[in-house]
Amino acid sequence: MRLRQSSGALALGVLITGVPACDEVAPDTSITLDFRGLVDGEPFACGREYTGIGTSASSFEPLDFRLYLHDFAVVTPDGEEVPVVPVQDARWQRDGFALLDFEDGTAACETGSPTTHTTVELYDESASEIAGIAFSIGLPASENHLDAATAPAPLNEPGMWWSWRGGYKFVRADVRTASGTPFYFHLGSTSCEGTPATGFSCGKGNIPRITIDGLDPDDQEIGVDLARLYDGVDITAVPDFASDFVAGCMAFSGDPECPGMFAALGMAFESAPAPSDPQSMFRAEVRR
Repeated sequence: MRLRQSSGALALGVLITGVPACDEVAPDTSITLDFRGLVDGEPFACGREYTGIGTSASSFEPLDFRLYLHDFAVVTPDGEEVPVVPVQDARWQRDGFALLDFEDGTAACETGSPTTHTTVELYDESASEIAGIAFSIGLPASENHLDAATAPAPLNEPGMWWSWRGGYKFVRADVRTASGTPFYFHLGSTSCEGTPATGFSCGKGNIPRITIDGLDPDDQEIGVDLARLYDGVDITAVPDFASDFVAGCMAFSGDPECPGMFAALGMAFESAPAPSDPQSMFRAEVRR
C-alpha cells in the first residue's frame, strides 16, 4: 500500500526546521489520515442520545470529545516505525502534534467550538510502504506545560488545559448520563512537580501508544469509538465523595473508574497489571 495524495493545500504556520511548507510538499510524499468519531459504531454527533453504554447498558448525550496526538509513524511491512511529521497549518497542527476535535459546539457540547478537525495531514520524506500507522495520545513533554492563555494554536484551548503543573488534558471526553449528571474522562500526566521557571517532571506520563495494523489511508479511515472507553465502567455510578470525588476518570491516584477506562487505551492504571487485551478505541474503518 502506498501513500494517498494530499487532498489540498493547508494554510501554513510557523514551520518546523526541515519540514517544508504545504505548497512545497510533493503529493506523493503526503499522507492524509481521516479520523471518524464513533459511538458503538454509530457516527458521533452532539445532541444525539446513545444507548447500551457501559456495564449498566445506560445512555448518554455527548458534551465534549477532543484529543491531542503526536509522535506519528508509518509502520512498514517488516514492522519498522518510520517517523512522519504533521504539516503545520497554524491552527490544528504544529511542532509534531495535532488536535482532533469531534464536537461542533451544538446542543450540549458547549465547552468546545463550532469548528471540527478530523483530518491529520502528514509529511513523509521516506515515502515508505504503509502496512499500518502508529501515534501516541498526548503531547510531547516540551509542550505539555505551556500556558493556554498565551500558547499558540492548537495549545490555546482553555478547555484542554489543567494547570501549569498538570499540563494539558490529552483526551477530553465528557458525556451527560440519563440522570443529567456529567461523566468525565480527562487523561493527562499526573504526579507532576516543578515550576514554570525550573521546568516540570511528571511521575506518570499517561501517554498510550496506538498502533493500527493493516491501515490503508487510500481506502480506510480511523474510527475513534467513544463507547469503548465505558465498556468496563458503570456511567450511572454515583461518587461517594470519600474515595471518589467525581463521576468518571480524571487520571488521578485511586480513581475507581480509571482502570477500566485506561484499559480501552491499552494502558495500565498506576501499579495495576497491563491489560491483557489491546486498545479498543481506535480501529481501521472502511471509508464512508
